[in-house]
Amino acid sequence: MDEVSISGLTKNFGDLVAVDHMELSIPAGTIFGLLGPNGAGKSTTTRLLSTLLHPTDGTAVVSGFDIIENPVQVREITGVLPEESNHTIYPSLTAYENLEYFARLYEVPKDEIHERIEELLTFMELWERKDDRAGELSTGNRQRLALCRAILHRPKVLLLDEPTSALDPIAAKRVRELILSLSQRYKQTFFINSHNLPEVQRICDRIAIIDKGKVVLHGSTRELRSKLLAKQEFRIRVVGDIGKASSVAKSMNFVEEVEEEVDSISVVIENPLENNSTLMQALLSNGIKIVEFAEEETTLEDLYLEVVKGGTA
Repeated sequence: MDEVSISGLTKNFGDLVAVDHMELSIPAGTIFGLLGPNGAGKSTTTRLLSTLLHPTDGTAVVSGFDIIENPVQVREITGVLPEESNHTIYPSLTAYENLEYFARLYEVPKDEIHERIEELLTFMELWERKDDRAGELSTGNRQRLALCRAILHRPKVLLLDEPTSALDPIAAKRVRELILSLSQRYKQTFFINSHNLPEVQRICDRIAIIDKGKVVLHGSTRELRSKLLAKQEFRIRVVGDIGKASSVAKSMNFVEEVEEEVDSISVVIENPLENNSTLMQALLSNGIKIVEFAEEETTLEDLYLEVVKGGTA
């Protein structure tokens, strides 16, 4: 069953089309990542799903509630970490008081409030700062507190806009661990906007790439990674004439790119499972001794850059 269903979702700001007839379905319990360059429409999409903006056209259904017809219910079952997350906490209240206030606002059972607050603040290493005013916390600690606020009432869907952008590597790792833990424990659905491609690749089940308001590619993480295997980069270290090795590689019709380095060539090969042995044999038959034939690690960044730059993935 889909927890989030987006149909023809469109948002215009005058002549600017920020979100352009978006179509997406996100199954319940999924950690979903939305990737795209600045100005692609990621934050606008989050604001539409959280009912902070009204769509120009189309709609979305979040956990059974339409964002246009049932905005109050949508807000009740979602947790939101906006791009300006520091603005969602009260600087004059302590860290504990902030969470206590929002717990009562979201009608968390009174006998669970303290336990939930302590659990979250402890996990985010803020329990010792619970009596500090939020305005006195560092930017990273305020970000962590804002994330605690977003998940305190255990919403069915969490809309997180760059959740680790202001965090140091250790704190960012804890946030990723928290997201994975919540997903497994409570089967919550996460909708995450992020520029952090390795992070998205590490934790997300499904991914969409958006550019100029349009979804240009989407699927499971495994499906998108499989697209990278259609052509792949290899580093071939050789003993002998680098120029000759480069010429041999360039003569192969399945080799797309060749770059010469000090003791090796870097090649991009189509259908490497079928063609690697052919290239290797061609090099050997031309008297070139191969020291290493190694696959370069491919990531979603390669696919992301290819798609956003107008590639054919």
